[in-house]
Amino acid sequence: MDNLCRTPRVFCIGTADTKLDELKFLSECVRSNINSFTAISSFKVEVVVVDVSCGEKETKDLADFIFVPRKDVLACYFGSIEKSPRILTDERGKAVATMSKALEYFLKKAQEDQVLAGAIGLGGTGGTSLISSAFRSLPLGMPKVIVSTVASGRTESYIGTSDMILFPSIVDICGINGVSRVVLSNAGAAFSGMVVGRLAICRQDCSNNEKFTVGLTMFGVTTPCVNAVKERLAKEGYETMVFHATGVGGRAMENLVREGLIQGVLDITTTEVADFLVGGIMPCDSSRFDAIIEKNIPFVLTVGALDMVSFGTKDTIPSRFQHRKIHIHNAQNSIVRTTVDENKKFAEFIADKLNRSPSSKFRVCLPQKGVSAYDAPGKPCYDPEATSTLINEFQRLVQTKDDRQVKVYPCHINDPEFANALVDAFLEISPSHLKDSVGHHT
Repeated sequence: MDNLCRTPRVFCIGTADTKLDELKFLSECVRSNINSFTAISSFKVEVVVVDVSCGEKETKDLADFIFVPRKDVLACYFGSIEKSPRILTDERGKAVATMSKALEYFLKKAQEDQVLAGAIGLGGTGGTSLISSAFRSLPLGMPKVIVSTVASGRTESYIGTSDMILFPSIVDICGINGVSRVVLSNAGAAFSGMVVGRLAICRQDCSNNEKFTVGLTMFGVTTPCVNAVKERLAKEGYETMVFHATGVGGRAMENLVREGLIQGVLDITTTEVADFLVGGIMPCDSSRFDAIIEKNIPFVLTVGALDMVSFGTKDTIPSRFQHRKIHIHNAQNSIVRTTVDENKKFAEFIADKLNRSPSSKFRVCLPQKGVSAYDAPGKPCYDPEATSTLINEFQRLVQTKDDRQVKVYPCHINDPEFANALVDAFLEISPSHLKDSVGHHT
């Protein structure tokens, strides 16, 4: 492939061996809309068609478009065209995985060359899997859209924690017809608007966007605490990002920590650990807290909503939990009260993570009088023994020293005093130069 110039490029991606007509139509929609948008904004954006076919049929050129054949995509993964296989393995799963990894390398190179302005693809289940895996590696804010037959189904495995958009194809991606024409046209127009809008923003002076950003985790039952923390941090000059602790929320926050977009964390709602260890529907995974600890950023942790495990409707709760305290949180969500033994496991899991990195700074803040709105006298999850066990186990297990402390407060998690204690703890371990950069104490 020719050396890329610095003109921004968008990539229209698909399997040209099976979906060439649809790929050409989508690419033309993107080009037409980009040209309309840029005619009044002085931008120049090139549209490039990329073939990620896995079968034997090769498309070597495409009239009227800059075209990247699949051999060039594979070369990004294997190191050269000579080392790349002419035909991928007959086993479709392995072929898709190889091409997906090659596409990821191709897009990474375009990003390193500072020409990538966005990527749009189309596909059925196989194509969506191939393309989405590569798209998830693109940074937050980079326009990434897939017109997909699975966009209205279970999509977490395709999207993960990225800001990728799946655009429902309605009909199968199999020819241009009255429905697919409308869908592909709309997708191309939406994607083009995203690209031009982002390029316009990137041209603006971003030097003023220097606020120190703090990630917060929240559930409905910890909302008063999180809102109070958020308000106090705003007054101190910090920007906050709040994540719903639904499993995906925690992973999304930690991905942004890895990317450097979050520079501090108040992990107020750690309930994903309960679902992970007990078997609820909103679990974290075994990597929870790793990114925060590895980045060694200011970290305050508490035990919000560890009194509960989340399930769907009541009839979906496994029989082994039926003797527990059960509460119908809403029409789609039921919760089960956690036990003394489970609370010991939660403390052990989290303490083990904290103890693995002796150089990191943190504060563990523990509310004695309840860890959620439901953990209070007269509420459905009130269990003083289980809560006190959780508190005591943290005190016993977490290894402490000057910069690594566990503090217990005679408060409920949603008391204003506890929210203030969380922020005070965060300010104690935030480097002074970072406080100054956000106008702290000004």
